[in-house]
Order: sequence, then structure tokens, then C-alpha cells
Amino acid sequence: MLVDTISLDLLKNKAEWQQHGGLHLHEGFFMLKDFRFRDKEFLLSSQPYLLQGGRVVYVRQGSADYAFDLVDYHFEKGDLIVFYEETLIEKRKLSPDFMLDAFTFVNTQQVGSNYVCVHPYEVSKKLIDGHLSLLWDLLQEEQIPVECVNLQTQSLLHIVAQLESKKEHPRMVNRKAGTLEKFKALVSRHAGKERNIAFYADKLCIAPHYLSTLIKQTSGSTPMQWINKTAVKEIKVWLAYSDETTAQIADRMNFPCPSSLTKFFKRETGMTPSEYRQKGR
Repeated sequence: MLVDTISLDLLKNKAEWQQHGGLHLHEGFFMLKDFRFRDKEFLLSSQPYLLQGGRVVYVRQGSADYAFDLVDYHFEKGDLIVFYEETLIEKRKLSPDFMLDAFTFVNTQQVGSNYVCVHPYEVSKKLIDGHLSLLWDLLQEEQIPVECVNLQTQSLLHIVAQLESKKEHPRMVNRKAGTLEKFKALVSRHAGKERNIAFYADKLCIAPHYLSTLIKQTSGSTPMQWINKTAVKEIKVWLAYSDETTAQIADRMNFPCPSSLTKFFKRETGMTPSEYRQKGR
């Protein structure tokens, strides 16, 4: 089982991370306050990272470009992102002054997507700032009042839900664009085990040939390029953050044999799994 790779890095390097901003760690839970990235390389651009469970990120300063489950996002000061479920993230670019607050939480909500991104209005910003400040103060107590922390977290998530419900979601320009988004969501969820176009065509209730044509026309990439790119990201996470052998990863991801996975990974990245794993150490 994979652990949350970012939490793992924080836990392994507690003293170092505390030099870059406020950091509270307690039995796997963490909260970062006014955290700056400029003095330490965090989230390498060449490596996908796995977030598990709930996470709140509030951009205090600067800007950032990230990809979440194949979708690119640009963030500015004041943006707030809530991750509800397991999400693969990749860093694209950070401004030198990028700074954030972030904390983990146990997700008990049923939501329609893995994450939401909102930009609060001035009134909502004050509420969010107040919630984060109080949450930090609560965590400084010698004995963490867990129920108080949970209530404070749920109150903040309620504000986020209200902001999300008021967002103007642009309508899909046409059916093709809608199908592309559904396809990308399916690939993000299933490419670790399913690498056959027919599987996705069946899920979308369209013919494989039509799906291939449509995805190529609307995205510039073929369905297999999307699928393979996503499968490679998952393999990279397993290689970087687990002790599983190539054979175990091949079995987990439905490759016929270890050599099949090695050949696939080498073709897509130019490196064997062993070379990639060694490079990250």
C-alpha cells in the first residue's frame, strides 16, 4: 500500500521543514503555516506525487502551476484547493515568492470529484483566514483537542462547499469536449490496470474507432498516448515510494510479466524501472 508521499517527506525531514515555515506534525497529521518553497526544492518536476485522503491548500502569496490527475491548473494568491480523495499531482512551475498554508484532514464527505479549486471573495477570505488562524492556535495546545480541530475543519469545508456551489461552471462547448473530459477522468482512475481503448469506449458507450478519432481531434493526442502517460506516472510513484519489486508492480498493474512492464516503461521514459528507482535515491 502506498503512503501519502508528501506526508512521508515531511515526517522524514521534520527539522529541515520547520526551517521553512510553521510546521505542526502529530501522528501523521500535519499543518503548514506561511510555508515557503524558495529555499528547498519540493515536489520535483520530473516526479508525480500521490496525495491520499483530505488536504486543504491555501495560497498565501505568489503563483503556481500544477497538474492534478492530468488537468493543468494555475493558482494565484487567495486560491484555495481542497483534495477529498487520492490524487496524483505534478509540479509545473512556482514563482520565487510562492507561500501557502496547508493541512490534512480525515474526509467523511461524499463529493463528486477528487478535488475542488475556489477563489474566495473578500468576505470569504476573512472567514478562511480566521479559520486557519484558529486551527493553528488549537494545534499549539499541549494536548490536541481533536474534536475542536475536527469541528473547525468541517466549518471551513462548509464554506468551501458554499463557494463551490456559487461558481459559474462553463458549459461544455460541445459534446466532443464533454466526452474528452469524461475520458480523461476515466483514464486517471483506471489506467493503472486498464490499457485497452475498448474498455474506455465501453464505459463511454461509443465505438472504439470513434473514440480514437474524437480524442485525437479534440486533444491532439491519441487515447493510447493518454493511457500510457498516465500508467507511467503510476509506475513512477510505485517505484519511488514503495519497496515493491518490478514483478510485484507488474502484477498489480495487470502486465503479463515483469519484462513486459520493463519494456513498456523503457519505451515511454528511456529508462528501465531499476534505472529510474536508482536515479531517485
